[in-house]
Amino acid sequence: MGTNRNTIEKFSIGHALLRPYVCYIFKIFFKTKSLNYDKVPKDEIIIFALNHQNALMDALALLATVKKQPVFMARADIFNKKTISNILTFFKILPIYRIRDGKESLRNNDAIFQKTIDVLKNKNGLVILPEGSHLGFRRLRPLKKGISRIALQAEESNDYKLNIKIIPVGLDYSNYINFGSKLFVYFGDAINVSDYYEPYKENQPRGMNLLRERVEAELKKYIIHIESVDYYDMIDFLRYFFLPEMNVKKGKQPDQFFAEQKIVNKLNQFVTEKPEIANQLNEKVGSFKSILQKLNLRLWVTQKPSYSVFGIILQSLLMIGLLQVFLYGALFNIIPFTIPVKLTKKVKDPQFLSSFRSVIGLLLFPVFYIVLAIICGFLVGFGWPTLLFVISLPLTGLFAFHYYIGFKKLWAKIRYTYLNWKKNSDIIELKNLYNQIKEFGKHVF
Repeated sequence: MGTNRNTIEKFSIGHALLRPYVCYIFKIFFKTKSLNYDKVPKDEIIIFALNHQNALMDALALLATVKKQPVFMARADIFNKKTISNILTFFKILPIYRIRDGKESLRNNDAIFQKTIDVLKNKNGLVILPEGSHLGFRRLRPLKKGISRIALQAEESNDYKLNIKIIPVGLDYSNYINFGSKLFVYFGDAINVSDYYEPYKENQPRGMNLLRERVEAELKKYIIHIESVDYYDMIDFLRYFFLPEMNVKKGKQPDQFFAEQKIVNKLNQFVTEKPEIANQLNEKVGSFKSILQKLNLRLWVTQKPSYSVFGIILQSLLMIGLLQVFLYGALFNIIPFTIPVKLTKKVKDPQFLSSFRSVIGLLLFPVFYIVLAIICGFLVGFGWPTLLFVISLPLTGLFAFHYYIGFKKLWAKIRYTYLNWKKNSDIIELKNLYNQIKEFGKHVF
């Protein structure tokens, strides 16, 4: 059944059958694009090193973009219950014990280490999130020693003949929680563990630290890394604010990622070299965001001076014309769409929201559709009408979701245009601040 940890590295039929559905749902939840997976060495012993920002979704991000059955490593405390442990093992996840799990539990790492060697030799890939815990910030935190210890000790126990490669993988989410957000998976250049054999042989702690530092430096190349703590919110906001200046179509990957990375790197340098000007910019950004919040507007709607009234009318007519399709999709999908949100309202860690919601949705939607199919079958017969009805459910459900997002954006344009026409004082101040922030760009770029 794939729940035996002793054979976790072996091919699992159950895993192979379930994986396409899990990955399909994941790619609906997060619109996923990847880069450079084709450059990952084939038929080599690989450790994937990922930045860790979004709980379980980070592991699924890799699973959705690689072709083999990689084995993941996760903190041991989530394996406490036998049922959960079996499920995690089925999904090819191994526990790694930490000092906080108790000193006695650290002995279990010996058996886990031996199993990682089996995994590595099987060449399906071992996946490690070397920060050790997740945190919803676009910043790489100092890496734990586990990844370098596993790589170098595995080499040592095999007479340095494994030739392990570490592949840094950067994950970048447009939003960590919202359904339909975008995810960019960036595979980096391979790090040869063999480069650190000699330092490790001379001094094991030094060799492990050198490899860890190399992985950390390389991983930063493939993520959005906001260095400053004091100016984090400002830089995170400005990476979108200055995006139009980069002449990049929003949402087009990898162009948007590289543009945002360039903006953030410039801002990291700017706040270090010009702290007084950075403080002034921070005040302007704070005021700008306060007015946006007061008016319940998003940044994107202010990035155009005005919107065509004719265009708004045409879009409104189109929305009216498609209203019936929206109502159909919403009617038959509102329950499975809203239940995951309701059930996760009390989740304290926001980084677990998308993980829990996607898992609940993964289970709930097919059950709900099967119930509707049975009801429809009894009403009109189990023929073509029922089959077409079932096929229409997910299609119109997705349409209803995007229609709802489109309506919210249209309403934002209408409100923004109306406030402009009324010469609203907050809108005037918002535009003044927008232009002032753009002027600060001369100091940054």
